[in-house]
Amino acid sequence: NIWEACWLGAQKIAAVASDSHSEAAWYDARLVAIDCVAATESLLLQPTDQIGVPAATPRGDRIAVIDAICSDRMIVCGELRIVDARSGGSTVVDTQRVDVTHVVWRNDDVLVFSGMRGLDTAVGEFDVRTGQVQILWSSFDRTGSGWYPSIAAHPRAGALMIGEAWGVPPELAIIDERGYTPVVSFGTAAASAPGFSPARAEPFVWSGRDGLEIHGVLIRPAGPGPHPLVMDIHGGPVWACRNRWEGRLRGAKVLADHGIASLYPNPRGSTGRGRTFAGMIKGDMGGEDTFDYLCGIDAAVARGIADAARLGVTGISYGGYMSAWLVTQDARFAAAAPISPVTDWYSQHRTSQIPYFDRLFLDDRPNAGDGLYRSRSPAFFADNVRTPILVLAGGADQNTPPTQALEFHRMVLEGGGRSVLVTYPNAGHGIRTFPEVIDATARYVGWMLEHLGEARWQGDMTP
Repeated sequence: NIWEACWLGAQKIAAVASDSHSEAAWYDARLVAIDCVAATESLLLQPTDQIGVPAATPRGDRIAVIDAICSDRMIVCGELRIVDARSGGSTVVDTQRVDVTHVVWRNDDVLVFSGMRGLDTAVGEFDVRTGQVQILWSSFDRTGSGWYPSIAAHPRAGALMIGEAWGVPPELAIIDERGYTPVVSFGTAAASAPGFSPARAEPFVWSGRDGLEIHGVLIRPAGPGPHPLVMDIHGGPVWACRNRWEGRLRGAKVLADHGIASLYPNPRGSTGRGRTFAGMIKGDMGGEDTFDYLCGIDAAVARGIADAARLGVTGISYGGYMSAWLVTQDARFAAAAPISPVTDWYSQHRTSQIPYFDRLFLDDRPNAGDGLYRSRSPAFFADNVRTPILVLAGGADQNTPPTQALEFHRMVLEGGGRSVLVTYPNAGHGIRTFPEVIDATARYVGWMLEHLGEARWQGDMTP
């Protein structure tokens, strides 16, 4: 099965491929060269973890590929590797601490790449003749649209990118040695008007309980704190939050307009901090990263940003898992809204289309009667939950099937807690399709406004 491919000269294809078309098979995919005339395949690279985003030079002698630890297909962020198309030999390029997310050749000798360096988005060039890497631009103030920043090579120099930020709608920009230059905005007149976004996005840094530095993005409402705060946890777990446009962040602008802050954490296991940092989550989902989140909340409270009595938590996919898990481990949250969560790793393994994922990232046996499949499953600790829970799920979700949300919902109720379950029959993973996403967002925002007790909200949005 071919997951991604590019032309390798005139008669060959370089492909990220696996022996099976199953979603789980992607995790073991390899880089191959396929001769379209001879109908033969040759192995170029068998990665230790995962690979993606292949791009070959016009003459077909080199292939750039991203070699990374990945938890989701097509969401690839890591090391830049250059593969010799003839010998299969490869080298890793030193990209000056940038975890690479996209690559494209300008010509046979110059490769343009985008990526993440901490909370910054970066764009650079690699000249294969000299072996030199030049970072053209790196900033927190803009990021690229999409799951990760992607670019197109400018024919003369630099790159083109669809950029954005919290208060900046998507815009076409040129990035070169002069920096980031907007060309045209795709925002509506309303979204681009002064005063539309009184809240601001800023970097937020704290320490885990073991002293490890953790980064995040804080959306701080106008006015003095402490504010009610919702921690919104990213999926993956190998992914990263960055300074994205408010229109992409489910309900965050509405919450900010009502004086509620949002914290988007990048705990251990996130990208942008190198392969070792990303790999810290393997074999420890729901382990030390649990305390990265809680320490972030502690830091926001200690700095006068967050009101300790009005804290919420949400997230999608792994963020859904963690927002369900956290309320079984800590009673501080006044509201939670897990979206497309995993809540029982045993049944997840047997009903999801990606059973290889949990074996890989829990590094445990799904047939064991103890171990991480049990000790890290929120459903087994639902008796502890006293936080009001709104669980949202897609009925057509094959990654985290809707029965995961159902299990947690029923276990919370059985334990005497309060839970509301909403399943959208036609929605898939993350509930991103219309019109479902509108209803789900309205319910989520209403849930937080109700339970965080924001003083300026006078309505009743109970689902």
